[in-house]
Amino acid sequence: MILRNIHLKDYRNYGKESFSFDRQLQIILGNNAQGKTNLLEAVYLACMGRSFRSPRLRETYGDFRNPFELSYLFEEDGRELRLELRAGEKSGMSMELNHVKLERRSDLFGLFPMVLFSPDHLRTFTQGPSLRRAFLDREISLVSRAYFHQLVRYNKTLLARNALLKSDVVDIRQLEVYEEALSVYGLDVTKRRGDFLQKLSSYARSMHERLTSGSEELAMTYLGCGAHDSEEYLFNLQQNRERDRRVGFTGYGPHADDLRISLNGKDLRKYGSQGQIRLGALSVYFSLVPFIEEQLEIKPILLLDDVFSELDRQRRNQLLEIFTQHQKIITATDLDGLDSSLCERVGTIWIEGGRLAGGKIDR
Repeated sequence: MILRNIHLKDYRNYGKESFSFDRQLQIILGNNAQGKTNLLEAVYLACMGRSFRSPRLRETYGDFRNPFELSYLFEEDGRELRLELRAGEKSGMSMELNHVKLERRSDLFGLFPMVLFSPDHLRTFTQGPSLRRAFLDREISLVSRAYFHQLVRYNKTLLARNALLKSDVVDIRQLEVYEEALSVYGLDVTKRRGDFLQKLSSYARSMHERLTSGSEELAMTYLGCGAHDSEEYLFNLQQNRERDRRVGFTGYGPHADDLRISLNGKDLRKYGSQGQIRLGALSVYFSLVPFIEEQLEIKPILLLDDVFSELDRQRRNQLLEIFTQHQKIITATDLDGLDSSLCERVGTIWIEGGRLAGGKIDR
């Protein structure tokens, strides 16, 4: 999959602007607060139909009031794919692929696969488990719409059970109906997460070994609810029913699960240095590339936001030499530290104040 060009209208600090991507390795350059990440965000919108920085579509409007229009031209196996995304004042976002309307955001999943890494994603490995669950749900949904729809069913049923638990009078028969449904949906979500992580862990271990020259071993473990079948899941729900009624919410299920990442047998979140956490995070996100390619049989596009700032020269060049057959779009303030042989292959886009501009590149 290759992105050939994108046209933005009223997207964050962009008025009307078009960008062409003519190289496998494209670096978006500019000073801070000029719109580099905004452009990367607009590109990623084609992958998941949602910003990676804000769940609120309105925050991406130009001047916070003008609904945006985005036009993309992708190429896959010699075919051109044209995508149009338009935000509406009240109707959310409309989507058209080759002039055919897409009805749901999930219709985008798997069409334009991308792997995104930004500084914000480091929080996945340093803060609470909700961010790690969100990581699992987002990346599995990208390759499996069935998982996404099952997760939606689970969350709707979970909200209904929680609302019933908080009511003054609890209808036990209705509670049993919700618990039966949760035992099916929840077990499926848990198993799919476990299967995903088992496959991804193998790729991540190999990637981290490559980035550290074999000096560190990375492992990923899913800390799930532990039920082996729907009957056991249902039994555990019922066993916790009284406690759940007292606190007013469901304490058992995949919404309470976690992901542990270990380095040389120790919890990365608790014992890893800042450098180890960053490199571990890069290993995990880079491991998504072969996983997605295996699942979808499409080469995903890599989007890397400000990854150079805390890496030494060797690591910078090493990252750019990985996945040379995949398109990489990277934001940076300069090309310092890159080998001259790499600079010759790099296509550059200079951004200033939300506009395509000329810039002097010191190579």
